[in-house]
Amino acid sequence: MKRVLTVGLRYSGEPIDGVEFDNLGLCGAAAEHDKSAYPLYEYDVIVINPASYSHFLFGEKSEFSKSPTELADLKQKKGTYDIDNVFDALDRRKEMEAAIKAGATVVWCLSEGKRMNFFGYRETWLGYVAPPVSRLVKSGDLLVKKGRRLGDIDPDSPFARYFTSLTSTGWNLCLGDEDIGGYTSIASTPEGYSLGGRVSESGFFGWLVTPPSSDAAADRLILDALEIVKDDLHQEKYHGIFLSHTGADKPFVRQLRKDLLEHGVPRVWVDEAEIEIGDSLIEKITEGMKETRYIGVVLSSRSIDAPWVKKELDIAINREISGGEVVVLPLLYEKCTLPTFLEGKLYADFTSAEQYKTALAKLLRKLRIR
Repeated sequence: MKRVLTVGLRYSGEPIDGVEFDNLGLCGAAAEHDKSAYPLYEYDVIVINPASYSHFLFGEKSEFSKSPTELADLKQKKGTYDIDNVFDALDRRKEMEAAIKAGATVVWCLSEGKRMNFFGYRETWLGYVAPPVSRLVKSGDLLVKKGRRLGDIDPDSPFARYFTSLTSTGWNLCLGDEDIGGYTSIASTPEGYSLGGRVSESGFFGWLVTPPSSDAAADRLILDALEIVKDDLHQEKYHGIFLSHTGADKPFVRQLRKDLLEHGVPRVWVDEAEIEIGDSLIEKITEGMKETRYIGVVLSSRSIDAPWVKKELDIAINREISGGEVVVLPLLYEKCTLPTFLEGKLYADFTSAEQYKTALAKLLRKLRIR
């Protein structure tokens, strides 16, 4: 049985065999037993939309959700609804950490902070129960807009269908600055603002997306999240890669290998790391190319004329043609004239320090086992 917790939004689609849905809040059981979610580590999928205090405390909007004095109104309605009594942020945060460590898929919806002075300033971003995610949204220049058109969508993203569904009912929140640490954008508006992305920050791993604007969009978001449940969410599964390069580009290749390995790519074949004294150079390189799913060709003004790179590229081209599937991945380290065979291919652009992170993310998406 897979268990899904929705906080601040609800699944209204058809029942799914083997899936149990809870639409509950993050309030404490002592304050409101029937509306309190179980410990977060008991769920396989968690989707949180803190559109108001009521949304994240009780799992749905209340008559006070649009009130500028929502917290005072809730306390006046029921004394136990005082924010400090009804919500234990530290306890829920520990549960969230445990849930992510156990492999839960977590999706946070963008929301306005709605800062309120009630015995000290509080923000609805408390509902993320993940301080790094709150800081990420703050630093990302949250913008309130109204649109239906989309810009670029990562086709390999598990939420591609969700973003496409927003073209009918629209979107209303985005991040003006997507170039922030711990965040990799997967969808954008036509002018380049981010509508969602992958979060990897201080032990919190998951997805941050613009909130659904219809029941159908909410269902699509939840279903997309359900489909990516893994035993270990923060450790993606990747194909291996052979890095074909010339010795002059070795410092870049060493750094790229290090970063790929740190992100979980199990096999990054580089000659100096794999060939032992006495080994046959040709035999070992051929073996390395056979053991990896992809062959990344590091392109620079030096490598395009290097004999070894040409030989490795010939082997890769033959393998791609005979197998009928993409094998060669161009990795542009330095602006240069591309070999004819690679001219029509989309490449990862590592030509500047500013583009390195984006290019690395693009390469990891390609290596991901889906």
